[in-house]
Amino acid sequence: MSLEMKQGIAIFDCPDHYACLGLAIGASKGEIRKRYFKIARGLHPDSCPAGMDKEQASRMLSKVVNPAYEALSQDKELEEYKVLLRLVGQRATREIDPSTLQVANAQTLLTTNDFEALYKEQVNQLAQNQFDQLEAVLGIVAQLSELNLAYLIRCEGTPKASPSRPAPVQAAQTPPATSPSSSDAAVSPAAQKTPPPQEAPTSQFVNDYCRRAQELINKNRLNEAIVELRDALKLEPKSSRCHSLMGSIYLQKKSLKMAKVHFTQALKSNPKDSEAIKGMAKVDKLEKRSNPSATKQTTAQRSERKGLFGLFGGKK
Repeated sequence: MSLEMKQGIAIFDCPDHYACLGLAIGASKGEIRKRYFKIARGLHPDSCPAGMDKEQASRMLSKVVNPAYEALSQDKELEEYKVLLRLVGQRATREIDPSTLQVANAQTLLTTNDFEALYKEQVNQLAQNQFDQLEAVLGIVAQLSELNLAYLIRCEGTPKASPSRPAPVQAAQTPPATSPSSSDAAVSPAAQKTPPPQEAPTSQFVNDYCRRAQELINKNRLNEAIVELRDALKLEPKSSRCHSLMGSIYLQKKSLKMAKVHFTQALKSNPKDSEAIKGMAKVDKLEKRSNPSATKQTTAQRSERKGLFGLFGGKK
């Protein structure tokens, strides 16, 4: 059985741990634990239902379910994963054509008003019999992942259109009909000289966030710096400077996976970003150091994990 996923969140090379467990994004720790033990009991060779392929059930448990639970049950990994999902949501709002979503309810999520309630209801329905038939598990995971992608898009929304449109206001102020005709020629050049407040404050705000973040980094208050940069990225998701700073923070925190994500984003926006180039080089060095001599066994395990598990829960 092929374990490769090409649908939902997986199209952004991001694991969908919530879909693997049949949980709504943001599920509580109690819900995650309860759901995991229910699935584990149903798939364990000693307790799985009669007639179920025990070898296949065991493989599903070890390759799909366990990695997802491990990622969602550990505080540090969960925090990093939430950041990753937020970045996926931001990219999806810009890159996803709603008509390409294959699950009808995922498209409905993008237009309905009460999307939170519909989302949870659909996830619960799909997850109810998720592991009853092993052949159908991956299909259900794919559907859940599309729902998750639509949900992330709705959570992020598209607020960038409104702040960057002060032009109509300018046009309304330009034609003052009350001035005398003789002074018209004198007034219009003066009016044109005054620069419109169209230099939207977005980039200025982003610079302020980055400046505060840099000050916090210098004081080793890394978590507070992350908060500042997250707010900046909401305003300007492609900011090379923000992603470089975020990458440097995760590098200090020894979180190579997240550092690589942000340095990659920075270089996509600005391939000449010197900080991102240096940061990526450091990440590559540290990754090689932490994995000096990969044995044949490790290589075999990695290649087996590609597909769903490279995407859905494999650890680096």
